[in-house]
Amino acid sequence: MQFPTDIAEILAQHQIIAYGSVDFAALLPLLECRAKARLPENPQSVLVCLFPYYTEEQDNRNISRYAVVEDYHVVVKNCLSEVCEALSERFAPHIFAPFVDNSPIREVDAAVKAGLGVRGKNQLLIHPVYGSYVFIGEIVTDMAIPSEIQPDTDCIGCGRCIAACPGGAIGENGIDREKCLSHITQKKGELTEWEIEMVKRGNLLWGCDICQEVCPYNQQLQPTELPGFQDNQIAEVTYSQIKDLVKTRAFGFRGSKVIERNYEILYGKQD
Repeated sequence: MQFPTDIAEILAQHQIIAYGSVDFAALLPLLECRAKARLPENPQSVLVCLFPYYTEEQDNRNISRYAVVEDYHVVVKNCLSEVCEALSERFAPHIFAPFVDNSPIREVDAAVKAGLGVRGKNQLLIHPVYGSYVFIGEIVTDMAIPSEIQPDTDCIGCGRCIAACPGGAIGENGIDREKCLSHITQKKGELTEWEIEMVKRGNLLWGCDICQEVCPYNQQLQPTELPGFQDNQIAEVTYSQIKDLVKTRAFGFRGSKVIERNYEILYGKQD
């Protein structure tokens, strides 16, 4: 089915080149969150947009790849807000509302149904060009956009992510969140001995990329070309940088104490 040319042109003007659409009704039930109140009345369609964030390899990187770049919540939201302004002007009186992360839409489900990739065993979207290193954003509108729902397709099922997961969090039917190293690095307060050993094993202050690094879909990827993610990359975080970086990175919502705790686990107590 041909994607509307005028919408594609607006997306291209904002350097969004991986996108698709899906009927809003196909994504029910919605997730319960405060952002649900921002949905337009009588929503008809969802534009799903991908934002690649893979960067060049850095030997000394000590945070997850998605935190190397500027906070995607800000970058993606700003981009989608500009797109919504352009769409609203072009298709008045229709309403277009942007969402990223804090969204009532099940993002991976929406992306798969929009034909943007397959679902990995780690429950991440895997795009044929950008792999799983993508952020997902949505624009919900009361305008009906032609779409053809794609089947909910899984990855090839090689099992590499399941075997490599340090906590054994990935199973055939989903993720055990409490065993996920990425989740553990984000927990507040004191960690158990097992959780401390997990952080040491992962060797990152924040997040975990192991399941993505072993994925065959993620080999030989091209670094992101999005301006919002090309500038101000920081791969190796020092203790003195933490308080400033929580203002500009995706881990900022947790504040500095969690990152400082993880730093001391990996590098010893700091003065």
